[in-house]
Amino acid sequence: MGAIKTMKEVESALPQKKEINYVRALDKNGNPILINKEDLAQVVGELINKYTPLKSWAELDNLKWETSTEYNYGLDASVLKGRLRFTFDYYYKTVKDLLQKNYKLPSTTSFGSISYFNSGKMENKGWEFRTDVVIFENKDWRINGYVNFSRNENKITELPANMVQENYSPKNGAYAARAEVGRPIGSFYGYRYKGVYQNTDATYARDAEGNVMNDAKGRPIVMKNLTATCQPGDAMYEDINHDGVINQYDIVYLGNANPTLTGGAGLTVKYKQFSINTFFHGRFGQSVVNTARMNNESMHGNANQSTAVLRRWKNEGDITDIPRALYGEGFNYLGSDRFVEDTSFLRLKQLTLNYAFPKSICNKLGITSLTCFVTGYNLFTWSSYTGQDPEVNLPSRPTDLATDGATTPVSRRYTFGFNLSF
Repeated sequence: MGAIKTMKEVESALPQKKEINYVRALDKNGNPILINKEDLAQVVGELINKYTPLKSWAELDNLKWETSTEYNYGLDASVLKGRLRFTFDYYYKTVKDLLQKNYKLPSTTSFGSISYFNSGKMENKGWEFRTDVVIFENKDWRINGYVNFSRNENKITELPANMVQENYSPKNGAYAARAEVGRPIGSFYGYRYKGVYQNTDATYARDAEGNVMNDAKGRPIVMKNLTATCQPGDAMYEDINHDGVINQYDIVYLGNANPTLTGGAGLTVKYKQFSINTFFHGRFGQSVVNTARMNNESMHGNANQSTAVLRRWKNEGDITDIPRALYGEGFNYLGSDRFVEDTSFLRLKQLTLNYAFPKSICNKLGITSLTCFVTGYNLFTWSSYTGQDPEVNLPSRPTDLATDGATTPVSRRYTFGFNLSF
C-alpha cells in the first residue's frame, strides 16, 4: 500500500484552475490571434477608428414631413331671425414624427449629428365658442355685441429621442423646466412653499404621520434647506419624501404657462350719427414665475428690495409669509410656488368714439362721406397679478421657463383722425 497523503498534498496534485486572461479574435487577414483582456478595449477602439468607413454625406431615406391627423366638429345656429347667432368648434389633433433639428448620432456612424430627424409625438385638443347678439334696434338706436372663448390643451405623448432636459442645479431662485410624457409643453417644477418656521419646534423633521423624527441618539432631527440647517424665521418647504432634507427629491409639478381660457368681447352702441365701439381681451388660468418679485424679496444681497420685506420675520410670533433676511447665505428663496402667480386679466384694449356727418353736410361739401373718430388703446386692465403687466410673453422653446422679469407694460395711447370719401 502507498503512503497515506495529507489533504494538502491531494489538493496540490489536482489540476489547478487558471484565469483566462486572453480572448480569441481574428486579424484583418482572418488569422486567429489572442488578445490580452486588459488591452481589449484599446484594440477594439483602434479597430473601429481604423476600419469603420468614413462618409462625407448621409442618406436620409427615412426623413419625412411631420404627420398630423386632425378632426374638427362644428355647429352654427341662428335664432330670433338672426338676432342671436352661435358658433361652436371642437378639434382634436395629433402630430407624430416631429422634426427635430441637429439630431445627435453615435460616433460609430462617422457623423456627429444630422440636420433633421423624425421623432416624438404630441396631442392638441380644444374648442372655440362665439355668440353674436343684437340687443336692441330701432330707427335711431342699435346695440349689438359679441363674446368669444377658446381653450387649447396640449400634451406630450412621446418624447423626442434627442430631447435634452434641463440640467437642474438646486439653488436659490432656480426652477426645473422639463418636458414629460403626459404633461403639457410649458410645465415647470419646484418646491411647495409652506411659509416660515415660527420657532425651534417647528424646524424638527417629521414623518408622514406628523411625528418628530429622532437621530440614533434620540435627539430631534432638524430640517435642512439643501445644506443649511433651518432656524426660526427660515423658509419652510414641504418635505415630500420625509427625509429631513429639502433637495431635488422634493421637487413637484407646479403648473404650466398655458392659459385655461382665452377670450374676447365687443360692444357697439350706435345712436343716429354717433357710435361707440369697444374691444375687450382676456386670458384666464395662466401661471408664470414672477422673477422680478423674487429678486425684490430675496434679501440675499445689496440690491434694492421691495417694501414687502418690511413685514419679514423678525421675532417668534410674527405672522408673515416672508422669511428673515440672510445676507449672502441660506436658501430662503428656492424656486417654489411662492413666486408662481396667476396672471389672469381682462383688458379694455380699444375704445373708439365715431361721428358720421349727415348726408346733407357731405353733399354741400361735395364729398360722399365724412367721419371723425378718437380712439384709446389699453385704457384699463383688471387683474390680481402683482407684476407690472399680466400679459406676459411665452417662451418659444418647450423647456424654457415662463418668467416675468419686470416686463414693461403696454402703453396707453390715444389717436384722433377722420375718414373722407369723395
